[in-house]
Amino acid sequence: MILGIMASSLTFLAYIICLASYYIYHKNNQPNFLFLSRVAFYFASLLIFSSAAVLMCGIHTHQFEWQYVFNYSSKDMSTFYLTSSFWGGQEGTFLLWLVMGSIYGAFIISKKLNDEALVMSFLVLVQAFIAVILIKKNPFINVWDIFPNHFNVGEVPIDGRGLNPLLQNPWMIIHPPVLFIGYSSTSILFAFAMSALVKKNFDNWINNVFPYAIFVSLSLGTGIILGGYWAYTTLGWGGYWGWDPVENSSLIPWLTSLAFIHALLVQRRQGGLKKTNIFLALLTFILVLYGSFLTRSGVLTDFSVHSFSESELNTYLIAFVVLFSGITLLSFLYYTRSVSSERVSGHLVTRESFMLFGILTLLLSAIFTFFGTSAPLLTGFFSDTPSNVTLEYYNLLNAPIAILLGFFIAISPLLSWKRKSGEKVKGILWQIVISLILSVLAYLVGLRDTVPLIIFMFFVLAILVNFEIVYRHLRKRNWSFGGYLAHVGIGLMMIGIITSSVYEKTDKISLPIGTSRSIMGYDMTYMGFRLSSDGKDEAVINIFRDGTKVCEAKAKFYWSEFSQAYMRNPSVHNLWLKDLYISPIQVVPAEEPDDGHLINLFEDENVYFEDYTLKFAGYEMDPHDIDVDEIHVQAIINGSGPNGNFVLKPAIKVRGQKRSVIHDRLPDTERDVYLHSVNIEERSLTLMIDHDKDQADIADSKKEMLAIEITEKPLIILLWLGTIIMISGFVVSLANRVSPEIS
Repeated sequence: MILGIMASSLTFLAYIICLASYYIYHKNNQPNFLFLSRVAFYFASLLIFSSAAVLMCGIHTHQFEWQYVFNYSSKDMSTFYLTSSFWGGQEGTFLLWLVMGSIYGAFIISKKLNDEALVMSFLVLVQAFIAVILIKKNPFINVWDIFPNHFNVGEVPIDGRGLNPLLQNPWMIIHPPVLFIGYSSTSILFAFAMSALVKKNFDNWINNVFPYAIFVSLSLGTGIILGGYWAYTTLGWGGYWGWDPVENSSLIPWLTSLAFIHALLVQRRQGGLKKTNIFLALLTFILVLYGSFLTRSGVLTDFSVHSFSESELNTYLIAFVVLFSGITLLSFLYYTRSVSSERVSGHLVTRESFMLFGILTLLLSAIFTFFGTSAPLLTGFFSDTPSNVTLEYYNLLNAPIAILLGFFIAISPLLSWKRKSGEKVKGILWQIVISLILSVLAYLVGLRDTVPLIIFMFFVLAILVNFEIVYRHLRKRNWSFGGYLAHVGIGLMMIGIITSSVYEKTDKISLPIGTSRSIMGYDMTYMGFRLSSDGKDEAVINIFRDGTKVCEAKAKFYWSEFSQAYMRNPSVHNLWLKDLYISPIQVVPAEEPDDGHLINLFEDENVYFEDYTLKFAGYEMDPHDIDVDEIHVQAIINGSGPNGNFVLKPAIKVRGQKRSVIHDRLPDTERDVYLHSVNIEERSLTLMIDHDKDQADIADSKKEMLAIEITEKPLIILLWLGTIIMISGFVVSLANRVSPEIS
């Protein structure tokens, strides 16, 4: 679509005009150029929003002649997942970045700041570079230009390739846009920091940037949490955070943004860390660019399930990182030469000193995680086979950091600014006693490892201390408690991580269809497969404990044409004190028994077997179950026996490489009836009827088997509760900074 490509080019041109006009206004203070720059920015924003609206409309109306719509959507996708396909590929996510940047720019312009020209210039510079990327790789390019060997000019595909099944999940409708709100918002920090550098305004700029800094941490943190919950409920490996390189590319700038917020607090109260704050704001933005390069260049394809495949944008992405890294580094070194900051504190036991230690701890974690995440890239320079670090690398290095953070979060709120106040720690004697008692109880019930036990103790103390402060603020109707509330949430998160990991119980079992098996105190019965509401096969398992039904697990196990593989999604059940996590491993088709009776049946002819009369009445097919990729043959056998008439319905089901023999049961016996073979042309079939058996497990071994992994995750609800509380704390802080009159 030529108009879509022209829109990207005009967007870039408008940004260049905007940038030039802002520069002239900054130098000469001519109001006409301020007006021109704003008009150019709004015109670019109009083009961006129009492009986004056209692309979204094209996705929902199946304009498969556009390569992006063809690559990431299909006719069988629901409205929700069609919407999420907007950010299913690189072009869509960059367009989303431009949309958010337009919103940020409009908001900054509405504030009519004195340094609008400089702030907007640097924000527009980022927007312009992304516009260049969209000129190079535009979502509106026609499929015959991208795939000339598959499509003739003007040929419109009948259907699209569809979206990766892993992304067709409710959480993926909100996780990527929230995360990209966080990514794009770091450009605001970059713009304000660069403006402060150029104007050498190292004091007043922090008042303007503070709400944006909170917003960055809020959106990045929320995006990370949503991604963790998506992984937990979708990928089936039983965890929510695996130190995946793509996950880490979001975590690292989040850690530096947290350090930035606390450093801003120190500067506002004490006047120090002026250069540090400029550096942290710029660093957070550069780390987002670096993370974007890692996830989009293809260097992590073999190391992460989240990474995009190899891209032709590598040169542009590298240029993105190098250009802005060079701008920030050179500007920082040049403009901060004469900056002098106040000494942070004259005493060790002050709030600013402890906050400084906390900032250094956060940065230390970011550094360790950065090098671990970059391992595939760094090792690729020295070897033809890049490698990744193990999970032990992250766990070993971050464990002592967690201890330090727990200690600082617990003690810092008790200390005073600018003066020694260690005696205040004595006022939390009851919190210390409770944390020790709970730690002893945790030890008695199995938390024996020293490091997790210490982490547990300090974060219990942090929760108690910060919660009391929140309570005191609420009683005074003072809303400036957001930071303390976020600390409570982080404490609960850490305790949830420890309890769900240390006390986790995992086991595997194979369940014959229709037969109850016991494991970990649960009685489980695999009931077979059925079609879920989204059209995917799901294995149904009834789970009982002490005769009471706990839940009905529905673990998805289905063939994906997109991936050409079987996809597995776990079934997660939130109980009061734990999660029950059922993950499918494999389905073993039923064996055709070789020790039974073979009986040939022709349609409408009676055949006598022992005390039974059997008549083949034909085949049955439910029209709702018709699937071009599935063969399903079910025979109808009318019979009579000692206790009256009955109907048998044995069947054979073939889907992809999976073949299932669905048996029936001869009335008043434990003998299974199988459909051994069929002859459609002759209207005949052969049944296999088991011999009498005394051992049920012999019969079970021939049934369809579902292999599953079952995991108990005690108190994991504390983790999810903690995330909600932490996010709430950020929201309260942001509201308090934007509208301070509520405090």
